[in-house]
Amino acid sequence: MESGLDGAAFARDGFGIIRNAVPAPLVLALRDAVQRVQDTVRELPAELRDRLTFERDLPASRRNGIAAPEVGDAIFILGDPVTFDALFWEVLRQPAIISAAHIALGVQDLAAHFMNVTIKHPRFGRAIGWHRDYPNGYACPASSCFVRAMLCLDGMSDAGGVTTFIPGSHRLDDDEVSRHSPPKGWQPPEDETVTVCCEPGDLVLIHPKVLHGGGMNTSPSPRRNIVVQIGNAAAPLRSVPDQEAVVGYRLNTL
Repeated sequence: MESGLDGAAFARDGFGIIRNAVPAPLVLALRDAVQRVQDTVRELPAELRDRLTFERDLPASRRNGIAAPEVGDAIFILGDPVTFDALFWEVLRQPAIISAAHIALGVQDLAAHFMNVTIKHPRFGRAIGWHRDYPNGYACPASSCFVRAMLCLDGMSDAGGVTTFIPGSHRLDDDEVSRHSPPKGWQPPEDETVTVCCEPGDLVLIHPKVLHGGGMNTSPSPRRNIVVQIGNAAAPLRSVPDQEAVVGYRLNTL
């Protein structure tokens, strides 16, 4: 049984983890749904393939130079997953996710902005550089009144490209973010970082201004995470994504 988000720790660190946030049967079903998409890539209609970002189309530098032909049809981002399988709507109905977002944002009226599955395949799953989620050019309100919830389907390990944070790096005003953005390729001192290893079904909540990144998956196992951006429903997005069925979905079932 999940114990809920520690609001004080989240405010201090900029991230938090809720263990066993989602029932194991749902995690297994979601994992199977992701695998079905991967297994049927070549059979998908064009409008669904357009929602996929393939490893082969991205720079090889983030997968240690492994060439595009070697990664085949491997999906890096499975966008708008509810369009592929209605099961993904269940993610937005999970009490632990809704409760964590309520605690983090301090508002009752919540809305989803987008959902995706971020996949780091065994051996070549790409590293993700240090960054903040606010601001972003995809689905972003005018202020940092949102969070990202990352549901671990396989768990995260050091070898598997675990997400790493700099605690407290979110404690700056919105208008200061651009002046404190890390340059491309920047790496912080290791003693300033915290890795968040997790098991399947654990939930990681991420403040939009906390610095975080993750290494390449060099393990023999996949690392698949469902990422949902959730915000204050009273704060409209500056631009609404045109391929996100979940945008505007209200999370108010507490």
